[in-house]
Amino acid sequence: MGAFFDLHNIFFTINGQGVSYLEFSAVIFGLTSVFLASLAKALNYWIGFVYSALLFIMFLQKNLYTNMLLQPVSIGILIYGLYKWTRPATGEKNGKYQLKISFLTPKQRIMHLVLLSVIVFIWGFILTRLHSLSDVFPPARAPYLDATVAGLMLMAQLLAARKKWESWIFWIVLNICNVILYISAGLVFMPIVAVCYLALNVIGIIHWKKEWKKQENYVENN
Repeated sequence: MGAFFDLHNIFFTINGQGVSYLEFSAVIFGLTSVFLASLAKALNYWIGFVYSALLFIMFLQKNLYTNMLLQPVSIGILIYGLYKWTRPATGEKNGKYQLKISFLTPKQRIMHLVLLSVIVFIWGFILTRLHSLSDVFPPARAPYLDATVAGLMLMAQLLAARKKWESWIFWIVLNICNVILYISAGLVFMPIVAVCYLALNVIGIIHWKKEWKKQENYVENN
């Protein structure tokens, strides 16, 4: 079992770049979680727990400690999201007694963009200082770019935890950035994965809009 979690245990090679069993498993769990989320299924959170755990192990072996540190935060958001989706407050339930899909108000959208900017600034600043605190953390090559990606991910997760339609906008922007970054880094497998995530994001944004309309019709007829 230990060999399975070893990044040097290669599952297959694509264009000379090896993909380990651990990386491939993380991709499968990640895509499955997003697919279930696109269909508004609460099961996505249980799959998400495994996905975050696999990412934690993977980033630890790659010495990507800043990425690793984000995973406990992600797990915390997943726990919050699972609770919100399965135990909605009065007035937040849909016809299936689950958390209903909703939209942010224009004011809330502005507030979330401001919050994203704050997260990017604070996390970017931390990334520029981490290497001076310990040799464990290598100097950040593009701290504020990394912080932007992390900020988009956390914001998307927070909005998804509250079943806000706008979460998919953040996911789409994030994965467009990832496609560009992976290609510019000369990677082959990860751009393909990011495109798959992007396709699921599009499914999510369309399906959630349809589900929201069904909710509205249900409320009008009951």
